[in-house]
Amino acid sequence: MPLPPPRIVEHEVRIQGLDPRHDGVRIAQLSDIHVGATTPREHIRAAVAAANAANPDLVVLTGDYVCWRRHEAPLVADQLAGLTASRVLAVLGNHDYFTWGAGVTHSLESNGYEVLKNRTTIAHVRGAPLAMVGVDDPVTRHDDLDTAFAGAPTGMTKIVLCHSPNHGPQLAARDADLVLSGHTHGGQIYVRGITDRLMKRLGLNYRRGMYPVGERTTMYVTPGVGFSGVTRRVGEGTDAEVAVLVLRRDEPLT
Repeated sequence: MPLPPPRIVEHEVRIQGLDPRHDGVRIAQLSDIHVGATTPREHIRAAVAAANAANPDLVVLTGDYVCWRRHEAPLVADQLAGLTASRVLAVLGNHDYFTWGAGVTHSLESNGYEVLKNRTTIAHVRGAPLAMVGVDDPVTRHDDLDTAFAGAPTGMTKIVLCHSPNHGPQLAARDADLVLSGHTHGGQIYVRGITDRLMKRLGLNYRRGMYPVGERTTMYVTPGVGFSGVTRRVGEGTDAEVAVLVLRRDEPLT
């Protein structure tokens, strides 16, 4: 039976102090691509097409582009090619470092995508600056929050890319406005109660969806695009997706 293509899931995110020019900015997020034997190329190409069709201002990629084998790294350049937003920003995940971090980085950069390794870049979107903070993979201990946030101006809206959502509380403490993560696949094979206990035992505190973290931070954990282990996604909240986050100004109550 053919795989269903990744669906587009759109969410509005309200942000305190958002520049009025950023109200309505669209950010498409793809994560956990996992090129190789378990994720068909046409499935990944469908995700790229869906992201482009969403007409995003920015595209962000939040890690795990490969599975386990070094020869998968060059496949990333071909299978993720063609994202058409003005800027495509990426961070690496644990599978990328388990496999070949330098090779995955090269493949992403060969498409003109920017890999943020504990670095902030300023994206000028609709005439206003937006701080995009890339935190390198925490699972493999490549993260350095001090370095990542060093270039983030005080008072500017901060969108943080971090593969593992478990860093959410630490990122909220750094005044992140929106954190975009993946890593969990929504459980991939989700059986209520059983999968939840297994994830908790593994220290995975956020499965999928939108979470308030701290006093003002929103975190979105996408189930991602690809497959790990088996080419199946089963159960609530596991469908392959391209997430579109629409920024909205959170007006103060008067």
